[in-house]
Amino acid sequence: MKRASRKSSRNSSRWFQKSLFAVYALAIVWTSYTHAAEYRIQHPAIPSLMVPSGARSPSAPHSPWAVRAYVQNAAKATGVNPHVAEWIVAHESRHHPEATGDGGESRGLWQINKEWHPEVSDACAYNVRCSTDWSLERIRDGYANEWSTWKYCKEKFEDCPF
Repeated sequence: MKRASRKSSRNSSRWFQKSLFAVYALAIVWTSYTHAAEYRIQHPAIPSLMVPSGARSPSAPHSPWAVRAYVQNAAKATGVNPHVAEWIVAHESRHHPEATGDGGESRGLWQINKEWHPEVSDACAYNVRCSTDWSLERIRDGYANEWSTWKYCKEKFEDCPF
């Protein structure tokens, strides 16, 4: 009788583990699918010939993980809180260097606005390294509130880091 009980217990444990794994895998697939459907690139990627020679992106293609790592490391190197930099990029472009917003007026990873910052070329705005360097300098100089997501962080976002 004990043997049958152990065997039944072992089978139910395996069934539970397999079910849990299936739910986990389904959640990953569903999240990836809904994120991809929600995000639509409105601007074609800038060809590498248009990127300034001194401004190389961290990897090609731009995986969100590579972009996230680059932003955090660059922020640490420039003395900017990496949580602030990462939070802004996550909320502005979801780590997509080719993103556009505000009817095409805001461009790239950091969503740098053409009207407010005409000194930033499209090539720089769509380039991970160039736009990150420019943005981190602005943040370090005290202009973090130029990004509306940061300006209204505490008022509008539950995941605000401060």
